[in-house]
Amino acid sequence: MLRRLLSGAVALASATGAAVAAEGGGGSALIEPKIGTIFWTSLTFLLLAFLLGKYAWRPLLGALDDRQRSIEDSLAKAKRERDEAARMLDEHKGLVAQAHRERAEAVAKGEQDAEKLKAEILEQARQQRDQLMKQTDQQIKAGIAQARDALRSTTADLAIRAAGKLLAKDLDDATHRRLVEDYLAGLEGPSGGLDSRPS
Repeated sequence: MLRRLLSGAVALASATGAAVAAEGGGGSALIEPKIGTIFWTSLTFLLLAFLLGKYAWRPLLGALDDRQRSIEDSLAKAKRERDEAARMLDEHKGLVAQAHRERAEAVAKGEQDAEKLKAEILEQARQQRDQLMKQTDQQIKAGIAQARDALRSTTADLAIRAAGKLLAKDLDDATHRRLVEDYLAGLEGPSGGLDSRPS
């Protein structure tokens, strides 16, 4: 910008010199230095420089400074926004990584809970099976004992009838029963069952 102003001042001074030389009437007047030409050229140049400095250079330099400050502010703002975007990107990446970790932990915890629940269900099933087996065993033992008692009673009745027929004498029913029960008690083997052979 300053170059344009200087070239404009030089062009104006040349035009002024040419006008003065034309008045002198010779083409060689431009080559020969004359005090009047130098004076008017210098005066024109200084006047033009003063006017340009007062009315053009200061506003132009002020506008250039304002433009430079605006560009610097824009660059600083762009740098701040870029840094903020980088920070937000890092934060987003951290949140995504944290979400992946939390999801993996939730899956692992779900698997652990499922294994624990499976073990609890299996333990409950085992306990129920054991309890059912104990109840069944008790029922079987009770059934065996009941069948043994029924067999003993039936055997006593049959023995009483058979003995009554064989002896042909009529003993009272209570005496017969006592005799048969004593005999059957002696027939029980070491395992608690009735021995099939008489002792």
